[in-house]
Parts: sequence; C-alpha cells; structure tokens
Amino acid sequence: MTHVTLPILEDWEGLSLTTILQEKFHLGKKARHEIRMSQNVLLNNKPLDDWNTPLFVGASLSLPIFLHDKIPVYEYDLEIIYEDDFLLVVNKPVDMKTHPNDSYETDTCANAVQYYLEKTGQDANALAVHRLDQTTSGLVLFAKNKLAIAGLSWQMENRAIHRTYLAAVDGTWGLVMQTINKPIGEDRHHGSRRQISPYGQPAVTHVKVLENDNEKNTSLVECQIETGRTHQIRVHLSGIGHPIIGDTLYGGSPRANRIMLHAEKLHLNHPFKGKEMNFSAPAGDDWVF
Repeated sequence: MTHVTLPILEDWEGLSLTTILQEKFHLGKKARHEIRMSQNVLLNNKPLDDWNTPLFVGASLSLPIFLHDKIPVYEYDLEIIYEDDFLLVVNKPVDMKTHPNDSYETDTCANAVQYYLEKTGQDANALAVHRLDQTTSGLVLFAKNKLAIAGLSWQMENRAIHRTYLAAVDGTWGLVMQTINKPIGEDRHHGSRRQISPYGQPAVTHVKVLENDNEKNTSLVECQIETGRTHQIRVHLSGIGHPIIGDTLYGGSPRANRIMLHAEKLHLNHPFKGKEMNFSAPAGDDWVF
C-alpha cells in the first residue's frame, strides 16, 4: 500500500488525527473510515491506534493513499508547470477538453495527465480540481489521490483558489478597473450559449485593463472570477460591449483562429504543506493582440 508522510504543521499543533482529517483535510466520513479500516496510519513510524492522541510539531504522520478508478491514457505530452506528491499543475492547450464527460472521450487533458503519471511510474489519479472550456488554454490543477482531491475541492468550493485570465478583446476601455456583477443563465434560443439574465445564477468578474491599442481598436485585459459559471468571462465581456477576439459565438471579431482567453495565473494554499503557492504560464505562440 502506498503511503505519504507529512510533518505536523504548526497549524495542526495539539489536534487529533480525527480533527485533522475532518477539519484540515476535509475528508468525508467514507474516506476517513477507509483510512481507519486500513490500520496503516503511522506516527513517527509507529502504528497510531488512538486517533484522539494530540499531535505535535516535529512529529511525522504517515497516511495510506487511496485512489479512484483510473481513466484511460491519452498519449499526449503536456507542459507540466508544477508537481508534488499531491497535486499537479499543467498548461492545457487550446481545443482540448479538461476531462471526459463520457466513457468514449479519451483525448482530454485528464487522460493526458494520466498518461504522464503512468509513463513516470506513478500510482496516482488524474483528478481535475476545476475545469477550463475546451476553447480556453492555460493552467489546470489536478489532484493525484482521494486525500488531495478532498482538500483542493474544498478550497474551490470556498473560493480559496484564485484564477486569473488574460483576454484580448474588441474595443478600448476608458476605465482601468471594472467589476461586472450580472447573473448568467442559459439562452433558450441557442443550446450552447449563455446570456446575462435576471433569472440566472449570480456571477461576478473583476476586470483590469492592461493595455489599450487604439490603432487596432483592441484591449488586453486581466480577469478574475469570484464564481465559475459556464462561459462566464466570455458572456460578461460581451455583455458590456467588449467581446473576446475570436469568440464569434458571443460577437467577437474573427481576426484570430482561436478564442483569445488564457488562464494565466493560479493561486492556492497547499493543504498539506501549509504554504501559499503561485503558478503562471504565458500565452502561447497563437496569441493575437
């Protein structure tokens, strides 16, 4: 059985294993039971039988690692931005889905991550913590096992993971900063479109203008989202008259052969190392501005 060994962090000082698994790692009841039944928890290389024992800085905790069923591999070499025993950050290319939605889909970013894991001899999962649209390039965070996906998913749900996008849009801006707070719902006249709608779900996008090009009548902007609605940035920018270049579905000019939206930065607090981490990946050679 595969194990991972963790030093007890200051933030965990005096807490029991039960409390750490539940409140720090955000493991559900089923996952905690799975670990307990394994009888493979070690404290300083000795079996930890009493899960109510207070743990202290300087000790090492060894936990068994459990996996979900693995998905098929896709032999595609991704750009790996960062990797450790728990997580992996990749730079997803444009026109690739983040993860399969059906069993017949095997050419997604997740399948390519699974290929990388198996190619490098790792007994691990490719579990996407969040998703990017197929037409959006950039950073995607993956968890490697059940322990990691629990903590990282909790951060996503509680908006503790921050993503910053780069977009090239039509038109120039007078404002340097703008917050778009408009609900987004389905477009009943077009199955694949979304629209700003008073009956939609809350959606908030913060926009910072990086550069205006008056000659080309385009702008380069940075977007941060508080919510994760489908096509959120595309809908919001189009809704205020600045559609993304190449995004013809939402009125963008066809001056590029791709949608000019790239997930450039990613910020998270590592759930097992207790430190903030920042990642970045520049837009590719196909970027037009």
